[in-house]
Amino acid sequence: MFIPERFVEEQVRDLQRKLGTGKAVIAVTGGVDTTLAAVLTQRAIGKRTLAILIADGLMRGEEVARISGFLKRSAMQVRTVDAAKEFENALNGVTEREELRRVYQNAFYSVLGRVMHEEKAEYLVQGTTAADVVRTEEGNELPDDIFEEIRLIDSRRDGLTIVEPLRKLNKHEVIKLAMSLGLPPEFVDRQPFPVVLDTLRESLVK
Repeated sequence: MFIPERFVEEQVRDLQRKLGTGKAVIAVTGGVDTTLAAVLTQRAIGKRTLAILIADGLMRGEEVARISGFLKRSAMQVRTVDAAKEFENALNGVTEREELRRVYQNAFYSVLGRVMHEEKAEYLVQGTTAADVVRTEEGNELPDDIFEEIRLIDSRRDGLTIVEPLRKLNKHEVIKLAMSLGLPPEFVDRQPFPVVLDTLRESLVK
């Protein structure tokens, strides 16, 4: 039986052990998975957690402010990166769904890799869940070690360690955890990445 309070206690201890005295970065998108991972990390190591919010030009300005505001109210360090022009240049002329996904992800991790170098972060925390692992194994997503695969962040070269505190959780457990930690409904209900891509594609082909 999944008990959110027990999970939080266990993960906080595990994160403290894994992260030690290092600095951890997590790219937050406003979705439930990355937000939860950021909250857990902040509880574990406090101000050594840095949430990176990449403003890709696809989110409305108030959405960027909402995400940043919530994280700051949670006593989290937040850095917003204006990368709208980079995404605009990368996505220009691309309309096919899978190509949109590939180009978007390449642009996203290119920006993230640059920021991590600037911040001299030792750890990258991801919001990977059990569902993401299943999709990866079925070949529906990019490989699990996405950073080495697309060669934008090489964990061995950069001394980077990837940490995934939600990796064993199913979707209903993620939702239960989010409710237990008091995440606002807009984070829990935020559209997943593929839906956002579909919306983008529709706007491009009109």
